[in-house]
Amino acid sequence: MAEMIVDVISPEKPLYSGKATAVTARAWDGELGIKPGHAPMLTRLGTGEVRIQSGGETMRFAVQSGFLEVADNHVVILSEKAVAVEESQWVKAADIEAVIKQLAETTDVARREELEQTLSWMRACEKLQAHVKK
Repeated sequence: MAEMIVDVISPEKPLYSGKATAVTARAWDGELGIKPGHAPMLTRLGTGEVRIQSGGETMRFAVQSGFLEVADNHVVILSEKAVAVEESQWVKAADIEAVIKQLAETTDVARREELEQTLSWMRACEKLQAHVKK
């Protein structure tokens, strides 16, 4: 089966580097699937899940913003914030409720934007957590 090289990199450390048969990622405007031989491209990532399929296994990462580049059968994911499922410290419903409450009480535009990004990240992690527990 055809393969490609995939690298997932966060500011803290590289999270994955290896061969894969498919990558699925959340771009800023929707989900995107990549297989070996994909045309070159560069896209902005949204907040959500990245799935990497390799050898019958699927690795999952929660990703917040960044960029995805495809060139010469090599996929590079550079993320502002990313965590592998195995390393994730799961989000609690009470934490989400606290952010929602802060958001409702805040009128400062910059603070609201920060809280909205935090909430988006927490919900992406929560969704990933629910999928893993199945």
